Amino acid sequence: MITQEKLNNDISLIDVHSVKDLNDEDRSNLIENYQITNEILDYADDTNERARLEYDEPNNVFLIVYNAQNEQNNLDEASEITLPISFAVKGNNIFLFTNNQTHYVKDYIIKADKNLNNSSDDRIWSLIFNVFDQMSNDYNDKINEINHDRNRIQEHIKRKRSSNAQIFELSNLQDLITYISTSINGNFNVVKQMEIISNGKIHDISLTKDSHEHLHDSIIEIEQIREQASLTADIIDRVANTYNNILNNQTNTTMKILTIYTIVLSIPTIVSGFYGMNMPLPVSDKKWSWVFSIILTIFMIGLILWDLNRRDHS
Repeated sequence: MITQEKLNNDISLIDVHSVKDLNDEDRSNLIENYQITNEILDYADDTNERARLEYDEPNNVFLIVYNAQNEQNNLDEASEITLPISFAVKGNNIFLFTNNQTHYVKDYIIKADKNLNNSSDDRIWSLIFNVFDQMSNDYNDKINEINHDRNRIQEHIKRKRSSNAQIFELSNLQDLITYISTSINGNFNVVKQMEIISNGKIHDISLTKDSHEHLHDSIIEIEQIREQASLTADIIDRVANTYNNILNNQTNTTMKILTIYTIVLSIPTIVSGFYGMNMPLPVSDKKWSWVFSIILTIFMIGLILWDLNRRDHS
C-alpha cells in the first residue's frame, strides 16, 4: 500500500507499506509515477538486504538501506530481531519502504518533521538523521534489556539455581546480541559512507554545517552503541563460560561422590566374601567372628576415607 503525506518545506513522504513483499501494483505505481527503477525497488524490497548506500545517478535517486528493530515481541527466530528498511531520496520526495514489523519508523519521520526547525535545502537529510538517532535509542534500549536478562541469570547462578532453562536463555541472548551487533555495524558503515560522500562536496548530498554536525553526532552515537553491544556480547560469553565451568564442576563433584560410594560399598562385599568361603580363616571359628568382620570393615572404610580426604587436600 502506498500513501503520500505532505511534510514541511514542500517535502512529500511516500510511505510504501508492505505486509511482506512489495506487490506488483505498488511496484508498477512507483516505476510509472515516480520513476523509481526496478533495481532500486529490488534492493528496497529484499528482506535479507544488508545495510548499504546506493546512488542511481541517471535518475538522481539515493537509496539507504538501514537496519531497524522488529516491533514484534514474540520472535520465531533470533535472526528476525532486526529487519532492513529503506529510504529513497528523489528530489523533494522521501520514499519509506517498511513492512508490518517496521512500519513504526514512519512515526519517527512525522515526529522529526514536527520538531525540526531547520528550513534549509537539506531538510530531507536532517529528517533522516533524526530517524537514525531514534533507531539508535531503540538499539540502546534493547541492549539494556539484554543486560537486565543477563544480570537476572547471573543472580540465579550465584544462588546455585542452575537449570536447563538458563542454558537456553543464555544461548538465546548470545544469538540476539550477535544479530544486533551485526546490524549496528552495518548501520555504522552506512553513516560513515554518507559522511565521506558529504565531505566530497557531491552536489546531491551537500549538507549545511548544522546537518553535517548532526551527521557527525549520529556517527558518534552509533559508535558508542556499537561498543556497548560488543561489551555486552563479551560479558554474555564470559557468563556462559562461567556457567559451563560450574556445570562441569558439578558433574565432577557428582562423579567423585559416586566413586567414593562405589569404593566404600565394595569393602563390606570384599570382607563378607572372604568370610563366606569354605576354608579356614583367622578367628572364623570364634563366636565373635562376625563382630570382628564388622570392625575390620569399619576400619578399612575409615582408612579409605582418610586417604581420599588426605589426597583431596594435598
